[in-house]
Amino acid sequence: MFFEPSTNNIHPTIQHYAAAHPEAAGLDTEAGRLAAGLHRLHEQPPAYDQRTHTLTLDGVELVEGDYRARYTLAPLPIDQVRADLMDAATSKRWDVMTGGVTLPGGISVGTTIDDQNRVTSVIANAQLAGVESMDFKAQSGWVTLSLDQVRGIAAAVALHVHACYAAERAHHVAIAAAGDAELYGYDINTGWPSNGV
Repeated sequence: MFFEPSTNNIHPTIQHYAAAHPEAAGLDTEAGRLAAGLHRLHEQPPAYDQRTHTLTLDGVELVEGDYRARYTLAPLPIDQVRADLMDAATSKRWDVMTGGVTLPGGISVGTTIDDQNRVTSVIANAQLAGVESMDFKAQSGWVTLSLDQVRGIAAAVALHVHACYAAERAHHVAIAAAGDAELYGYDINTGWPSNGV
């Protein structure tokens, strides 16, 4: 960003300034910009959590010869923080739930909705066809499994999905019950089953 002290205007780009000042020349160099009265605006916004606060550019200040952006950090309304945290917990559940699981023996299995449906279909079709073992393409590669082992995969995936929903629910209950001050420090990244995101 660039700052024009004579007008107190902030320009996001040189092109923005040039569009407002078609007569300006030499803007491709620092010396040319300074001759035109345009200064680089140093930006150092503070770190903050977008789920709980807003950050607003609140003017410009001159510090040791440099123009620096000044920011205001403000808490969001508490109802919005609560809703955003619940949305974040739901999003986290989806990421963990579809992030796969690693079973005993090191077999990594996908857990997306398509993966879950595929495993269920393999079991149903194998039972109908009387197949006792089959080639199975896991995330970790090809394996030959018995029908009972595929049933074990289905059970492991079902337990993983159940644990993800249970964690999401626990977060929703905790967020709903949390006091206003607690919400600003609430961590949605705890309590999830392993082998997720």
